[in-house]
Amino acid sequence: MRRYFGKQEMDILVTLILRHGWVTGEELASVLGVSKKTVQQEIRRLGEELGEDCRIHSSQKKGYRLESLSDHLRRDMISDLEKNENHYNMRGRTSALALYLLFQQDFVTMDQLAETFFLSKSTVFSEVKTMKRWMGRQGGISLEVSGTRGVRVLGSELDRRFRCATFCMPGILCRLPGPETEWDRYEEELSLIRKGLGKDLAERNMRISGEDFGKACRYLAVCLLRNRLGFSLDQEGEKEEHWGFLFSQAELAGFRELLSMASVFSGKGQEEEGASLQSEPVAVEEVWLEKLEGEIRERLEMASEEPVFSDRDQLLTHLRRLKRRLDTGKYATNYYDKELMIACPLETHLMELCCRRVFGRELPKTELFFLTAYLSGSLEREKKGVDVLLVSNQSPGLTAGLKACIQEYLGCGVKSFRTEPVYLFEAEQTEGREELLLTTEREIAILHREFLLLPAVIRGREEEPVSRLLAEWRGERKKEKIRRALERYQRPDRLLPGGKAGRGTADFRAMAGWEEGSEVSVNTVSGGLLFLCRFQRAEETSIQLFELERPMEYNRKSIRRLLAASWCGGREGIFDFFLAVSFLLEENSRKEAKSLPF
Repeated sequence: MRRYFGKQEMDILVTLILRHGWVTGEELASVLGVSKKTVQQEIRRLGEELGEDCRIHSSQKKGYRLESLSDHLRRDMISDLEKNENHYNMRGRTSALALYLLFQQDFVTMDQLAETFFLSKSTVFSEVKTMKRWMGRQGGISLEVSGTRGVRVLGSELDRRFRCATFCMPGILCRLPGPETEWDRYEEELSLIRKGLGKDLAERNMRISGEDFGKACRYLAVCLLRNRLGFSLDQEGEKEEHWGFLFSQAELAGFRELLSMASVFSGKGQEEEGASLQSEPVAVEEVWLEKLEGEIRERLEMASEEPVFSDRDQLLTHLRRLKRRLDTGKYATNYYDKELMIACPLETHLMELCCRRVFGRELPKTELFFLTAYLSGSLEREKKGVDVLLVSNQSPGLTAGLKACIQEYLGCGVKSFRTEPVYLFEAEQTEGREELLLTTEREIAILHREFLLLPAVIRGREEEPVSRLLAEWRGERKKEKIRRALERYQRPDRLLPGGKAGRGTADFRAMAGWEEGSEVSVNTVSGGLLFLCRFQRAEETSIQLFELERPMEYNRKSIRRLLAASWCGGREGIFDFFLAVSFLLEENSRKEAKSLPF
């Protein structure tokens, strides 16, 4: 009998497969975001249900290790991974409800939804609230909610198909009531379309993102499914055969529209994208890019006129597609914002302010976070670059080899790398500006505890301990930067009365003690946390956490805490400041209000 894997089971098995060795219960619990006891229960159940097909060895000291996994279980895992592909960070139950409503023409009452999906009415109301927010992120479709009649989707058949392509992963579709034979047929057709379309795009050297490729494939498979279920497009026109299936001209026009707005990888061979794209003036995107870089340089006080973004051609291509999405109102629907914002608060704030200036409007959050990811990658070297001093009596050839290894194992850019022989180091004894101090000489490591001792030649069995040593140094360096920044900038937490917000961000500005006029970005984070950030020269640099006695509503979210970060310095220290902000966002986004020490 076919074995279907749940998310926790899948995460445990994938982690054990990739580690190739022992994994502690604490590590697995951290990966899954659950307790160690839950991990123990899941592994025990896997062992009981799968028997000889999946043998997991356990040790009280070492943890768990995957000894064997049968070939047919590996194939089942891959199949389940493909079925549940979800690049949109959307909850499965909400996606299933949204997809169900997209296949209904009339109102569906809350009682019907509750009965169909075995949910309480309060849960249904909460899910409808979330769906309404999701539907509002992209033009062409909306969710109408009536207190007496229930809820229904409004929009044209083509827009419904576009939106179905967002949610219609096989793993979501199979949760819907209906003919299971149709869901199985959809999965088979989707697989064939993937192979055929992938081959066609490869032959034409069209390099769209895998995310948009999946959506385009689902759109075509949804067209076949909806046609069979009695939903048809107006003015369909003649049919064309592709990959063994017949599609109308109207359906193919929608498919070409999806491709024209897809995120693409820059490179040669994009002439197949269509004349509509080629006719757009590249100068518009170039002007946007120049303005974006100018705004970022100004706020970061970057003296160099070198490009801010590392891959300008790729970003220009993205901006061209962004222009088309803004013109049509069909924005990107994937939603990475929470995790990306927690990891990159500086880039999130900068992009929100700079795009507001460049585009003269508020961009949808998903589009903002695409651009934030570009900026984050470009600033990575400046944020993590390290100055290294190597004290060694080895030959220039060996020290050059060490330099290459160190750059690889550090996992971040090396801004400067200085090598000195022992005699010169001992003669000068000057305080350098290097952060990472390395040596191949035992006497230096004994006399100066801040130096890390490395072998002169790193190969074979020396690689793992050296890599671990540098990783530990990197982790300690990060902790120390966070500690210093919090010690310098964090202010005592405060308890505020809270209450219902009536003026949007103005109420939260006032709580933080910020006057109108400063450039502020506002973003919601998981766990009822609101993140406010600003650059303001006139006041003091600070980080403050506010607890609200009574929750306040913002952007349909219940806010219980505010994290207010105000940067008032120049360029020096800005990356360490926002590293500390990222740490606090991570900590407080996972806490309940009652657990905070007030």
